[in-house]
Amino acid sequence: MPSDLPGPHHCIGTARTVMDVAFRTLRSKCATRGGNLSLEELDKYCAQISESISSGFGVFELRQHSCMCASMGIAEMPFARDKILATLLCACGEQSARAVFSLQIDRFGAQWIGELFDSLAEFMHGHVHGDIDTRLIKAYVETAAIPKIKLTIKELLKRKAIKNALCESITVFEMPEAADLTVRELTNAVNQSFAKKNFKDSSPCMVTEVEMRRFLILLPQQLRATLNATPAGAPVAEPATSIA
Repeated sequence: MPSDLPGPHHCIGTARTVMDVAFRTLRSKCATRGGNLSLEELDKYCAQISESISSGFGVFELRQHSCMCASMGIAEMPFARDKILATLLCACGEQSARAVFSLQIDRFGAQWIGELFDSLAEFMHGHVHGDIDTRLIKAYVETAAIPKIKLTIKELLKRKAIKNALCESITVFEMPEAADLTVRELTNAVNQSFAKKNFKDSSPCMVTEVEMRRFLILLPQQLRATLNATPAGAPVAEPATSIA
């Protein structure tokens, strides 16, 4: 994946810059010439607009899609609403996948890894309470709107909201009373997904329950180590903003 990642964050950053310039101009005119809005009201409205950016994420996605189609671009959208969880899980858990599923990955490569984490994310959507995608998208938009920031997956994984969301969601695989059922259901879900894909031979790409059980032991450990987070999804402190 390229270091300069494709995605709507480029449009979001542009929107934030334009908005900041517009409000600085309005504030200056209000301060020097007077007007119907006070400085406090302008500050309030500016804050409201900033906080509402994530609610318009679909517009940025559509804009990005239109730009990609116009330029015949084929780059993946790692931070699309239906992709962001899989992208972040893969960033935190690819080493665990490679340790457990080395035979499959050696044969089928990156496509297999991507499909594994897509299936894992889809499974989690059905078993995690709350809308994790909305939480991740909100944190992504807020990070993208930081002036002069160079947005990368590493930068996203520093954010408090993303750390907490991922740590809380991964606990679905850490409940002993549901371990056997979870392993069985996830193995079946992953294999069904692989069966639908255009692999040269579907049988070698399948996973076993033994492999899946080992993966679900390693994945939470690697995720928490990557995020420097404590077990059981304990809240983490927000890092200092990184400015490019």
